[in-house]
Amino acid sequence: MSTLNRSRSLFLSISLLVLLPVASGVLWSAVSATRSDDGEDSLYKYLAIFSEVFGLVRSSYVDAPDSDRLMSGALDGVGDALDPFSSLVPAAEVPSYERMLTIGTSRSGLRLAKDRGITFVAAVEEGSPAAAAALQRGDLVAELGGVETRATPLWRLESRLAGEPGEAIALRLLRDGETVSATLVLAEFPAPAPRVDEVRSAPRLLVPRLDAAAPQRVRALLGELAGKDRLLVDLRGVAGGDAEAAYAIGGLFASGELGRLERRGAVEREFRSEAPAAWQGRLVVLVDGGTLGAAEVLAAILRDGAGAEIVGQRSFGWAGERTFVDLASGARIHLTTAFYTGPKGEALAGGLAPDLLVDDLSRRVDEAERSLDELIFDRGIERLLAEDDPAQHAA
Repeated sequence: MSTLNRSRSLFLSISLLVLLPVASGVLWSAVSATRSDDGEDSLYKYLAIFSEVFGLVRSSYVDAPDSDRLMSGALDGVGDALDPFSSLVPAAEVPSYERMLTIGTSRSGLRLAKDRGITFVAAVEEGSPAAAAALQRGDLVAELGGVETRATPLWRLESRLAGEPGEAIALRLLRDGETVSATLVLAEFPAPAPRVDEVRSAPRLLVPRLDAAAPQRVRALLGELAGKDRLLVDLRGVAGGDAEAAYAIGGLFASGELGRLERRGAVEREFRSEAPAAWQGRLVVLVDGGTLGAAEVLAAILRDGAGAEIVGQRSFGWAGERTFVDLASGARIHLTTAFYTGPKGEALAGGLAPDLLVDDLSRRVDEAERSLDELIFDRGIERLLAEDDPAQHAA
């Protein structure tokens, strides 16, 4: 009997694997604003293939499967096939999903992402409940609130994190090959503001949250750095935020074209700064895999517009804008439909490659026990204080 169950599970898994990319192709073709010469034929071709595969699964599976469940599983995978933040939301769940979007991470400080069914911690905001629970970027989340994450859409997990203040959420994590248990207690927490501290006689600018108040605060901080010709900008673990705030802060360091918002190859909006830079000097920017969204926009502006050197790990690779697509059933698809760019016009959809990569392979023998976070910081300070030209070093 167990062998039969394994066979049935295997067949259904294979069927879903076939359905997911087909469904993704259908969806992408359906929402495309432009078509190639044979776009109409291609759409019908995908629809025909999807219909054939769906019918094959229904007629050939050991027992007649639940068609609604099969279709839901296929469409849930559409988001994973496109990017970490596109999702299908059933009609009955739309109100709670919209509520979750309003609350965001303001009660958890925890940014999750999902890749090939694996849920992981993308970023932890400083001073947040997630930080108090000692969660770390890169933790694999096996269970959240008693629910296994592998078969649970990301938006459902995010909805749990947007619960009422005081709610305790148990998590089971995998960290460095070991199982770790944690409890996150939801609570409102103050937005961390930009600040400057001094490290090894050099100023470091931290911008932990890119919100509407951040540009004015950063301008004031830069005014206090008169006489300083070097600056470390720390964007590690800065996820989400407002892209407009990133462009506004970028305009304090660079003039001219800063970037744009592109939708299907068309420029929807341009961002420029006509004012002279509020600060000029040598810049080193720290990034890691938790540098996501608006922070990637800012890092790109500092690199391409102000000559900064980027040190750390490749950034997350998603600085986009999502749009709702309504389905006849009442369900909604929250789909990435546009991406932001830096001054060079490259869509920020694949992660920023650092000029100086810091990873496990770059460790020296005496650094075997040190964390990558410490190494990124040290390498950044070394580059900032070095006497040679960072542009030559990057080349």
